[in-house]
Amino acid sequence: MDDRKRKRGATFLEYALLAALIGIVGAVGVMKYGKAISDFFSSMADKTTEVTPKK
Repeated sequence: MDDRKRKRGATFLEYALLAALIGIVGAVGVMKYGKAISDFFSSMADKTTEVTPKK
């Protein structure tokens, strides 16, 4: 097998593993902190409506 093909395959595998790891870390983070993040953005939305002039 050509060295370039082998390197290209290894590079693809490395990027696929990295993408999978990022996906797993993101999913765990959402499961652990999802409610807190949702509450934070809801709080910010409420504060925004308080200072936004009514039409």
